[in-house]
Amino acid sequence: MLKLKGELRSAKGLKDEAGERDREVNNLNSKLLSLQLDIKNLHDVCKRQGKTLQENQLCVEEAMMNNSHNKKQGQALAYKETQIEFKSNKQCHLRQLQQLKKKLLALQQELEYRTQELQNSYCSLLQYQSILEKQTSDLVLLHHHCKLKEDEVILYEEEIGNHNKNTGEKLHLAQEQLALAGDKIVSLERSLNLYRDKYQTSLSNIELLECQVKMLEGELSGIISQEPENKGDHSKVRIYTSPCMIQEHQETRKRLSEVWQKVSEQDDLIQELRNKLACSNALVLEREEALIKIQADFASYTATHRHPPTSSEDCEDIKKILKHLQEQRDSQCLHIEEYQNLVKDLRMELEAVSEQKKNIMKDMMKLELDLHGLREEASAHIEKKDKEAATLQHRLFDLQQQFAETQKLALKKDKLLQDKDERLHELEKKLAQVQNTFMEKEMELEKLQRTTKDLDTSLQEAKQDTSKMDCEALRAEVQKLKESLDEAKEQLKLSDQNLTRCKEEAHQAGSNLEDAHRKIESCLLQDKQKTDVIKDLQGQLQKLQMESSAAEEERKSSRKQIEELTSELKEDQRRITNSDKEKSMLQKTLIENERKINDLLDSVKTSEQKQRELTNTKNKLQEELQEMKGLLEEKREQLKRSKEQEKSLEGETEALRQEAKKKEKMAKEHLRKLEEEKENLQTELNACSSHLESSINKYNNAQKTIQELNIEIGRQKEAIMILQAQLDAAIQKEKNCLQNMVSKEAYEEVLRKSGICQDDLTQALEKLTHTTSETKSLQRSLQQAQERKAQLEDEIIAYEERMKKLNMELKKLQGFHQQSELEVHNFDKKLEEMSNQVLQWQKQHQSDLKMLAAKESQLREFQEEMATLKESLLADEKEVGTPPQRVTTTKENCRLHRDNDQIMCNMEQWAKEQK
Repeated sequence: MLKLKGELRSAKGLKDEAGERDREVNNLNSKLLSLQLDIKNLHDVCKRQGKTLQENQLCVEEAMMNNSHNKKQGQALAYKETQIEFKSNKQCHLRQLQQLKKKLLALQQELEYRTQELQNSYCSLLQYQSILEKQTSDLVLLHHHCKLKEDEVILYEEEIGNHNKNTGEKLHLAQEQLALAGDKIVSLERSLNLYRDKYQTSLSNIELLECQVKMLEGELSGIISQEPENKGDHSKVRIYTSPCMIQEHQETRKRLSEVWQKVSEQDDLIQELRNKLACSNALVLEREEALIKIQADFASYTATHRHPPTSSEDCEDIKKILKHLQEQRDSQCLHIEEYQNLVKDLRMELEAVSEQKKNIMKDMMKLELDLHGLREEASAHIEKKDKEAATLQHRLFDLQQQFAETQKLALKKDKLLQDKDERLHELEKKLAQVQNTFMEKEMELEKLQRTTKDLDTSLQEAKQDTSKMDCEALRAEVQKLKESLDEAKEQLKLSDQNLTRCKEEAHQAGSNLEDAHRKIESCLLQDKQKTDVIKDLQGQLQKLQMESSAAEEERKSSRKQIEELTSELKEDQRRITNSDKEKSMLQKTLIENERKINDLLDSVKTSEQKQRELTNTKNKLQEELQEMKGLLEEKREQLKRSKEQEKSLEGETEALRQEAKKKEKMAKEHLRKLEEEKENLQTELNACSSHLESSINKYNNAQKTIQELNIEIGRQKEAIMILQAQLDAAIQKEKNCLQNMVSKEAYEEVLRKSGICQDDLTQALEKLTHTTSETKSLQRSLQQAQERKAQLEDEIIAYEERMKKLNMELKKLQGFHQQSELEVHNFDKKLEEMSNQVLQWQKQHQSDLKMLAAKESQLREFQEEMATLKESLLADEKEVGTPPQRVTTTKENCRLHRDNDQIMCNMEQWAKEQK
């Protein structure tokens, strides 16, 4: 990736350089256009000057004709002298012409040499253009393909980025939710502690209330035993104590209502936490599904896009980057596993809190029931005491009336005392008989009490025996589990010493330990349930003891009342009838227990049927093991195939790398050639530009000379006009002289003047010829310069096109390089995926072998458990015949039934996991 970034930066620099070169070329084009315009303007000026020169030549020729005519008319000597001078001037002019011709020949040779060079360069340019066109077509296709791949890669990176952002946000939210859940759990624990404290305070208050009730009952019994004078104050005490009890009951009700409100709030909080956990689990599942989809898409993408890699160094860099990404992914997976473990711990804590809450609710319900029972008992006891006090008051009133009547009749019945004494003796005898009968009844009651106590002791012994048997069985199970744990630990130690691949065996041992922990937890839950049952039975026994103690107190009070009142004998008889009813109820319970024993025997039969079903499931599991072995063989074959595919892929990668190296060498050579051609063209451009500048300077100098010549020509024209006027005047004078016979002196002066004029004319003619030759040479040089300019423009255009093509080729080569790097990256990813798949298959193969061994060991354990269960069932069936052992056998049969159910559940779970 770093190399790709560096190459992208270099490509950007090349693009910037190409842009600067394009700007320079545009500036040169603008300069050339301005020069073309200047040359066109100069060409027009030269044409105009040529026209003026032609007109001047015509004028000069006419002047020559006139001069020749004048010379013919003039003297021959002067004409000959002028001819001699003209010949000398002509020879000089010819020499100058020869020099100019030599210069022209040299220039023509240079032009031919330059034209040959231009033709050769033009042919090479055509060849390069054909090559460049082919390469441009190939590069265009490659560039298009690269753009498509870049778009796909960009989309994939955007998707991955969005997915990573979403996963990060979701993980952050999950962390926040976990933190909130932890805070809520802490608050719940605090509230639970507060509720426990309140519960303990409420229990202490209830105990205090019970103590107060007992104290009040003692006070009531003391008040009843006191003298009738003090009986009048009993109502006040009862009136005083009853509102206190009512207030305390109201306070307890308020506390209970507050506790119920807090418990409902905790229920709402726990439900919210459960909903949040469900949402978080759903989000985790969705994320896992999205990851699986992305992995499948990426695998399909790598399978459909296979391209040759670039270089080994790039491959190594890409592998390093991939390793870094894999390390990041592994770290993220570890974080996710930690979060999952935290979620599991929170779930376990929530379950524990919910169980504690349920226990608290049960305790609160029990307390409410106890309070309700206490209230009813207190109200019933108060009503009874009120009724007894009312009856006692009525009796006291009757006795007082009787005492008054007896006092009145005492005086009257003194005489009858003797008779009454006799009657009293008789009554004493009768009372002795009645007392004897009472003593006999008391003895019978004591016997009944002894029988009830014996029954209670027998029941307690039976319960203790059952609880002891259950505890012993549970202890035996716990010891077995501990032994199995010790064996597992020893196996782990041996595996750590012997095997190198300790991680996988540690995972398996962890799974076995988790199963053992689960079994232990299930056993502990059963122990808790049994302890709860034992506590409930103990509570019932305590209630029965309390009832028996209350009955004993009532019996004591009844004995006291029997001594005072004989009317309460009927109530004792009723109680005896109630005890008979209780005996009948006990007999019914014994019959029901016998029925339960029969039901347990039926359940034993059903357990035997379940054992048969277990044997069937065992056979099915063996068949599934055989199928798993076949699958393992298939996986081995797949591993062999994958290894062969890896070898073939490695050969392909080496071939592709060699091809990539060859292509890189060809591209580098081509780039070097293009750079050399570019430098040659730049040198040619510099030479052409210097030649243009020199030609422009020459042209400017020629323009200046032409202007000077034009000025001189104008002057000479004026002089010629003056001379013509003088000639006309001289001709007229000659005519006049001929006519008038002028003297010789005038004639000689005229001849001198004509000679001077002829010299001036010859000089002017020479200058004209020189200027005409220079103008022609300048015109030729201008034409050559224009042709050279056109050629240079064509070359510049071709060079610009070539530069554009070269830029395109560079871009395409860069795209091809990037594409090849991406293909190498994808190919390395594919190789790593293949290697990971091979490792996963190997791990799966090893784990499957270990699972098979573990399953075989589990089957052996199940067989041993089945054998032990059969032996225990046979022993139980033998022991069912004895009636005192029925209770213990029923409990053991229940335990065996539960064990069989657990074994069936474990077997079903194991079968589901295998499927």
